[in-house]
Amino acid sequence: MASNLYPHRGFMLDTGRKFFPVKAILHLLTLLHQYNFNVFHWHIYDAESFPLLWPGGEGLTNASVKYSQTHTFYTPTDIQNIVSYAENLGIMVYPETDMPGHSDIWGIWKKNLVVGKASLTKPDAQLDIRQNNKAVYDNITSLVATVDGYFGSPYHHFGGDEVAYMWNTKDDNKLFNTFLNWLKTLTPKKSVILWDDPLTDSEKSITLAKDWIIQTWHKGTTSKILKKGHRVIVSESDTFYIGNADADKISKFVFPKDSKVLGFEIAWFTSQDDSPSDLDQDWILDPLKAASKIRRKHEPERFRTNRGAPETSQLPEIIIDENLINRIANAVVGKLVQASDYDFVTGCQPRTNKPAGTLISCLMSPLRLF
Repeated sequence: MASNLYPHRGFMLDTGRKFFPVKAILHLLTLLHQYNFNVFHWHIYDAESFPLLWPGGEGLTNASVKYSQTHTFYTPTDIQNIVSYAENLGIMVYPETDMPGHSDIWGIWKKNLVVGKASLTKPDAQLDIRQNNKAVYDNITSLVATVDGYFGSPYHHFGGDEVAYMWNTKDDNKLFNTFLNWLKTLTPKKSVILWDDPLTDSEKSITLAKDWIIQTWHKGTTSKILKKGHRVIVSESDTFYIGNADADKISKFVFPKDSKVLGFEIAWFTSQDDSPSDLDQDWILDPLKAASKIRRKHEPERFRTNRGAPETSQLPEIIIDENLINRIANAVVGKLVQASDYDFVTGCQPRTNKPAGTLISCLMSPLRLF
């Protein structure tokens, strides 16, 4: 279906610096649905706290409850309720496990897991990814597997931002590059995402596979990343960060005319002064309203019909609205069932025992979108 909407219309919430109760996140999802967003990027932990139950290392959860400003955490049931609610609204939820930076809470848990001085008030530590530190790699492997089990989304964000070369190896750049390549092997069936830092920091010389999606947050970096061949999610901070974002900036932002621009995310990196009640304030709602009006201005030349069909590799990843499909399919089935008392597909119960919506779910189960 042709559309001038970007396929990725997202909002990022940081619950590591400020805990948001499940009820507040459900309210946020309702707002996102109202304003035509279809992606929720959950930056679930950060340097200051780890509000996530991690069975492979509950000590980190316990350290967060004991020492951070957040004295609670999200359970697997909490996450599943949020993901299910979002799916019913046509919104995909995907997690971010930010690493190797923003890891002070790890150092509060176990000092040998980080380099730098771990502090929850003045964060300065990052994971010790030197290859002889097996405990770090084992914990990361366990965490990523656990988080992916909780979310089950097609995306996984690994952060990778604000990393300092402080491991004191012969080649910290090579170490970091190798680490990023290793992270990708942990989620071989998922689309993986990084912030733009590894490709834009002047001190770094990182080479990544082109199938990494890059989320841009530094001003003016989107075009630079596109030239490197990556798909892009735009969150340039001067326009799309809550606190900087306003309706005027968002409406005037010029997106590059490139099919590799998947879309955008409004990003809210919270602080302790923020409150879940802020979700109903104009400084949150106005950027949402403005972003709901973002459209692709022009079609790239290679997508015009008189120039032939684009190659598959040029096509952006598309997120389909399952609710819309169900509404259309329900209408079709409503007509079909008038002429038949039989099951449509082997294994589906008779229409008299299941409503049309459930029948459609049965018919379309192989096409599950999220």
